Amino acid sequence: MKRILIIVVIAGLLLPSCMKYQDIKFLGVDHVRIGKLGMNESTLDMNLVFNNPNRMGATINNARGQAWIQDIYIGDFLLSEDVKIPASSNFSVPVSLKLNLKDLVKNSLNLITRDSIALRVDGSAQLSKGGIIKNFPLRYSGRQSSQQLLGQLRF
Repeated sequence: MKRILIIVVIAGLLLPSCMKYQDIKFLGVDHVRIGKLGMNESTLDMNLVFNNPNRMGATINNARGQAWIQDIYIGDFLLSEDVKIPASSNFSVPVSLKLNLKDLVKNSLNLITRDSIALRVDGSAQLSKGGIIKNFPLRYSGRQSSQQLLGQLRF
């Protein structure tokens, strides 16, 4: 009986380390909506779109970070709710972005007149599956069409 217990414990410790887990990839922003509007603090509600390249699903319990447009810090984002992640597919995570409207308004003409806007997101998230928690980085740096972003904006 002791022998079986030792084998089970060793297998339980070694098996998870054999599974290759790839980090979830950030793809972009979708469904941007204005939440609260004020000069000192405003919120944008949006979906961050990701790809899960893994053959197993999980749950994102916590995500937070900072966002920049054209290298201008616009605010912090926070996960609105726990999100179940399907295996091997794209998925959306609803977040609220608290932004400093003063800085954004100062540069709004410059942003609107560009064909594309440089976006940068830097943060982290917690992924959980069956009591196992893994932290992973949320990093994205790329360009998005100005018309596409403005076209998604809903009041």
